[in-house]
Amino acid sequence: MPVIVLLRHGVSSANTAGILAGRAPGVSLTDQGVSALRDTLRMLPQRHFSRLLHSPLMRCEQTAQIAASAVTADSVAAVDDLIELDYGEWTGRSLKELGSEELWKTVVERASQARFPGGESIAEAADRAVSQVRTVVDELRTEERSDEEERSRSTEDRGGRADRWAMLVSHGDIIKAIIADALAMPLDDFQRISVAPGSFTVIDFSGPRPVLTAMSVTAAGLSEGSAPGGGGLR
Repeated sequence: MPVIVLLRHGVSSANTAGILAGRAPGVSLTDQGVSALRDTLRMLPQRHFSRLLHSPLMRCEQTAQIAASAVTADSVAAVDDLIELDYGEWTGRSLKELGSEELWKTVVERASQARFPGGESIAEAADRAVSQVRTVVDELRTEERSDEEERSRSTEDRGGRADRWAMLVSHGDIIKAIIADALAMPLDDFQRISVAPGSFTVIDFSGPRPVLTAMSVTAAGLSEGSAPGGGGLR
């Protein structure tokens, strides 16, 4: 019964400034973002994870460190495939300013066709992130089978199931792309999904099809941004 928890990094300095941070260095969580994240982590439906993987960017590394203090994890590691989109020349610009760019309409309405100038396409980012999730799910299933075989050979009654969970700490658009794939949504529709900074989303991969059991859960209910659920390219 592999289950993936997707945790978006907490509110960052770029979120509060309305800046498209992308992969710019030095973008950290705000004090309020840290506090809100800790409150939200208390609501997690699971306390032990087989692995805790995170984007290598500072705001996700900080988020993973806070998560690691709230749960137990067999391993913690940075994974390049969970990194934020490379927004190229858009990096560091204000979202308000970017809204007037001709490309913005493509990003919003035909995401699968959008490539950021000097950067990555949304489709490329979605492919690497979804591939990483599938790899993790396959690994968890293999580990679950191994656990079950060991339990069947043991004379000790341990009870329960050998379920495996993983937590992946990443960015808004990356998480939205993973959710869209789990729901079999076209990438062009992924902007209909919104995940708040510091929120967690749960996807159950135990059956033949992924099941979204919770999305954009935060202790506050709404993000600190202007849009319910977070939203935006941040």
